[in-house]
Amino acid sequence: MTAEPPVFEDRRRISDRRQIDAFVEDESRYLRLGAAAGVAICGGLVVVYLFFAAIGSVDLGAAAAASITVLGLACIWCAGYWWRHRSAGDGAQSVGGRERERRGF
Repeated sequence: MTAEPPVFEDRRRISDRRQIDAFVEDESRYLRLGAAAGVAICGGLVVVYLFFAAIGSVDLGAAAAASITVLGLACIWCAGYWWRHRSAGDGAQSVGGRERERRGF
């Protein structure tokens, strides 16, 4: 009777360490996508509220809570716009610029 060696699982999530950079880039890409979607939704809600206020369906004084909420959404929208322009730099780098540099194009 021979004893077989125990089988150990590989506990690492990523077996190849070179893939870690790609994993981190994917995670940050999804976070940026979620933040951009949230800012876009805030902007859309502000525009819809302003549209209904312009045609007279919403009385700004009577809907004070909605007006304050929309003011907060507008601040989030403006902060997202400011952050995007601050982080964009000169605009010369495209979205896939980092990948092209790494591949040598």
